[in-house]
Amino acid sequence: MAVSIGNKIELVKLEQIIRKDVEKKVYISKVYDVMPNRILQIAMPIFEGKIVPLEVGGKFSACFYTGKGLLAANCTVEKRYKSGNLFYLEIKLLSEPTKVQRREYYRYNIKLDCQIRPITDKEFETGVPEDTSVPEVNLPSNPGRTLDLSGGGVRLVERVTLKKNEYVKVTFVLPFPEGAQRFIMLARVLSSNLMEGKGDLYEQRMEFLRVKSEERDAIVRFIFERERADRAKESRFK
Repeated sequence: MAVSIGNKIELVKLEQIIRKDVEKKVYISKVYDVMPNRILQIAMPIFEGKIVPLEVGGKFSACFYTGKGLLAANCTVEKRYKSGNLFYLEIKLLSEPTKVQRREYYRYNIKLDCQIRPITDKEFETGVPEDTSVPEVNLPSNPGRTLDLSGGGVRLVERVTLKKNEYVKVTFVLPFPEGAQRFIMLARVLSSNLMEGKGDLYEQRMEFLRVKSEERDAIVRFIFERERADRAKESRFK
């Protein structure tokens, strides 16, 4: 089996996949053991910062982040239990995992200061700012704050409305244990809506474009490490 210990896993209820629900609940977890007969021991997953005891017998679509790319298979929950301070599930894969091309990325709720800079068609094509006399991070931009982040995009708020399909660059810093890392991400605006009761704040959803593999891997690693820290913190208060 191409799935191995330490692989990140995302679970979505199979019925939501079948119904093609727009808003799917994506549960994030990690593989702790690979056993015979396609049975995996995984951490009890997290959703919106809380541990979720998925029902025994429940059927899910599982997506694994492996060294060979994204792999997917349907599965059922066989057991759930606690060992020490950790909560586990055993899931049984209903088939050998197969490679998939694309997957919606898990969104992690996090508030970070960011900068949003609309760009010209020329900059979109070349990736190079028209004004190269100053560092890109010093070019005029609009302040914002993220609401959630994934390897595929970001949801944020700012005080300037944007047009759907407009191209921007979003700058933010992720605080890794080994040091802060700055990201300047090319993005396309999916929506920009005035938030009710929030004055002049606009909630905006953006899809990252032309993402370098090392950038996406770093963002996914950051999210996974933060989720693991959240899980450990929750376990201490159980």
